[in-house]
Amino acid sequence: MNLNPLLEPDWLKAIRPETILVVGGLLLILLEAFFRDTLRRLLAPLAAVILAATAWVVVGMYPWVSDAPRVFFGGTYQISVATIVFDLTFILATLLVIMLSRDYLQRENIDCGEYYALLLWGTFGMMMMAKGLELLVVVLGLETLSVCIFVLVGFHRRIPISNEASLKYFLMGAFATGFVLYGIALFYGATGSTSIPQLLVYFSQNQSAGPLLTIAFILIMAGLGFKLALAPFHGWAPDVYQGAPTPVAAWLSTAPKAATLVVLLRLFAATSPVAEQTKWMSIAAILAVLSMILGNFVAIAQRDLKRMLAYSGIAHVGYMMLAVRTVREDAVAAIALYAVTYVLMNIGAFGVISLLQKNQNDPQTLDDVAGMGFKYPFAGIALTVFMLSLAGIPGTAGFMSKFFVFKVVIDAGDIGLALIGIFTSIVSVYYYLRVVYFLYMKEGDELTPVPVRGAFATGALALAIVGVFVVGLWPMPVFDLFPLAANAIFLGH
Repeated sequence: MNLNPLLEPDWLKAIRPETILVVGGLLLILLEAFFRDTLRRLLAPLAAVILAATAWVVVGMYPWVSDAPRVFFGGTYQISVATIVFDLTFILATLLVIMLSRDYLQRENIDCGEYYALLLWGTFGMMMMAKGLELLVVVLGLETLSVCIFVLVGFHRRIPISNEASLKYFLMGAFATGFVLYGIALFYGATGSTSIPQLLVYFSQNQSAGPLLTIAFILIMAGLGFKLALAPFHGWAPDVYQGAPTPVAAWLSTAPKAATLVVLLRLFAATSPVAEQTKWMSIAAILAVLSMILGNFVAIAQRDLKRMLAYSGIAHVGYMMLAVRTVREDAVAAIALYAVTYVLMNIGAFGVISLLQKNQNDPQTLDDVAGMGFKYPFAGIALTVFMLSLAGIPGTAGFMSKFFVFKVVIDAGDIGLALIGIFTSIVSVYYYLRVVYFLYMKEGDELTPVPVRGAFATGALALAIVGVFVVGLWPMPVFDLFPLAANAIFLGH
């Protein structure tokens, strides 16, 4: 008698990366509890080692799944080239944030094991989202990630603005989760399944969708749109980014969005047989256009750097949504490349802001970086590189990622949407170059905060700078790796 019908051979190997992250997080908390004084300075290096070990295991899975994806736990969990690519993206984002966090946390006197454990467990949640072929598994990963974010956003608990940001994210996140769950319930009621491959089979056999399915799709899009900070579900982002510890804002603005985009890629692929009849992709296009326009134009009015990057992030998600909605195999490569690029340049930008030594209750404004380019050359050069890349200046990773996204959209025949994206991207150049102008053309005063950096933060920024130029100057070796991931996303097996 088989007592474990859902445990396929090698199932332990399939969850080895997640196991390392979960056990590693528990280990960090226990080490701090029993060796608080002696090992406290080693928490960040240990977390980095745990992530490196996880990355090693993830890369080692490539020969195992290079020919075909592997599915586990009754067809609910997929290991494939696609999941490997995105797992490494999540690990890169978390590693950079941990390196940037150490000096920041010690400066603010909030350095402790729980912080690093929550980052590791949040990465575990993102891996679940990316690998889930069952919508309920996706929700489990989403909620694991969300709980970690709730705590991390309010981690600077002695600062009112951080507590306020955590409460706002918690309340709005609870509503978003309710939308997702209700949408999934309606999908189940209409199709009899919450399995993404089964949804693809259903829509392939039924070339139409009734009002119930449309409501289900809208609810799920609303819930996931909140996680992505897509307009008009973006209202939380500026306040939460401003109030959260700066390294947390860097992580929140990148990695969770990449995980949510994987879910949308799978969902759009499953519903693609009825896309033309239902006009669901038109809804996605409207959200993308709203995000690009609102994000870029409102960012112009911002003087707070974290709020500016929040609206910038809304616009960048709009660009990525343009590619996601095309449901093309080359869209997977474009999204994966954009996700990696966005991790490098956005975490880098937040990383420079985290170096500013000032009261965290006060906003980090353009005036705070005035004259920094000449006084502190490394910080000035780093922020300049990240701003130029976010603007999409040729020679940087930001330019190549936008190029491939717009190419996918044009190849799909959506020339009008591509033109809107290009126009709004040109608009964004103004507020990105404004930061560079303040760095080198404005003089600071005695109240201008001093950027304080240590070895870890410097290493993180240097790694991000190198990544921006490597992807920007030699994108094809990186881009050519990603088409292998497309089959796993669109075949759903």
